[in-house]
Amino acid sequence: MNSTADDAVAWSEDLALLGTCSTELINSIAAMSDADVRSPSGLPGWSRGHVLAHLEGNARGIGRLARWARDGFERPMYITRDVRNSDVDLHSDRSRVRHQAAVAQSIDALAGDLAALSEQQRESMVVLGNGMLVAAASLARHRLQEVCIHHSDLGIDTYTWRNWPTPMAERMIGLVIDDFVQRDDFPVARVVVDGHELQVNEGGTFVSGPAVAMLAWLLGRDSGTDLTAHGVDAVPAVPAWR
Repeated sequence: MNSTADDAVAWSEDLALLGTCSTELINSIAAMSDADVRSPSGLPGWSRGHVLAHLEGNARGIGRLARWARDGFERPMYITRDVRNSDVDLHSDRSRVRHQAAVAQSIDALAGDLAALSEQQRESMVVLGNGMLVAAASLARHRLQEVCIHHSDLGIDTYTWRNWPTPMAERMIGLVIDDFVQRDDFPVARVVVDGHELQVNEGGTFVSGPAVAMLAWLLGRDSGTDLTAHGVDAVPAVPAWR
């Protein structure tokens, strides 16, 4: 199979998985009460409402990038990071019904923007909110990561990092490790994910385990449950990724 076909398959898979995970998110919101929404999330200083407002804003921001790729007119994902943060604060105190409606509307709008991208338009380069230059073909995957990770950050019993889809975890681990390679603070020399080795720095120490558990550890969402340390006494803490 040629690379173009590979890319087309990956795009279709990302869109399908994003649709499934977005539906799961809406179902979780629907099961909440107003009090649940205003309760603390798993992220310091943020309520669940903050997380939901961020997820809505993220969908709308990625939609702007998809439209940039379609018509060639540059649109920033966010006006500024301060504006993004202020919007999250402003909308965090919505009722459950209003959060659900806002997140659902943003999901539907983004789905339309992504579905409208032609194969050629997906080759266009756009800039994420963190300044990273990426092909528009990666936008569905970046959104998928946001949905899955922040869904678990809501801190609800029905969805944790254990619910992350393995394909999402496998793909994101490479991105995270690539960033850690550029730094000098990663606590072991390499990670081994389902038998596949990723080198970070020199040495013989490593941590091994399944993809979902590995990503949870790399992102600081878990201390290393289901992972095994080699050459060190225990699975060490990982510094903040970004």
